[in-house]
Amino acid sequence: MTIETNDKPLSPELLAEIPVFENFLHRIGFKRNEGAIYGLLVLSERPLSSEEIEKTLQLSQSAVSLALKRLTHYGAIETREIRGDYDRRVKTHTAKVDSLAIVSSVFRKREQEMIEDFKKMAKRVLRHHGGPETGPRAQRLRSIISTCHIAETVMNFVIGLAGVGHGPLYEEVVSNLPKALQLLTAATKGTENISKQATIISKTLKENFLWRPQK
Repeated sequence: MTIETNDKPLSPELLAEIPVFENFLHRIGFKRNEGAIYGLLVLSERPLSSEEIEKTLQLSQSAVSLALKRLTHYGAIETREIRGDYDRRVKTHTAKVDSLAIVSSVFRKREQEMIEDFKKMAKRVLRHHGGPETGPRAQRLRSIISTCHIAETVMNFVIGLAGVGHGPLYEEVVSNLPKALQLLTAATKGTENISKQATIISKTLKENFLWRPQK
């Protein structure tokens, strides 16, 4: 396979959509240039070399190199070496088809650890300094613990779904998701205790989907 570097990777109309990717990824913790590079690779019909990315987005070589490493770390892109002009070997980069992979990777590598630390703090303070069981501090700390449990349940669901991969089972889960959300809404309606809500959410997700997270 060879790569032609003379044609522009995107039309002006598609380039105008890059800021949407930039803003979205920035809001979930990425740098703006990482979002721009990811958007460029998503919208491009072919793999792009680092030089093409630099030229198209007017970024420095070091900025592109660092961004590509981070996007690779989070499972958003993949890199291959192919034959370029004059038979030289060129590394090209492509956005992965499964966009859910980047979300699940962010959850695994960053959000899970942050939530676990927050939950541990609440449990530690509750255990040693909670005060009266019905006191305001104890109630707030228990609410934090239950909220973290809800967040972990949802993250584990997304991570498990990403592990299933695209196929009939994936499509079945996605098609059943609206029904599951309706069940969650109905099941938790009128339940003010957040600990009970967390238990209901976890149970409903487990009972209404056939997939199991990969070990």
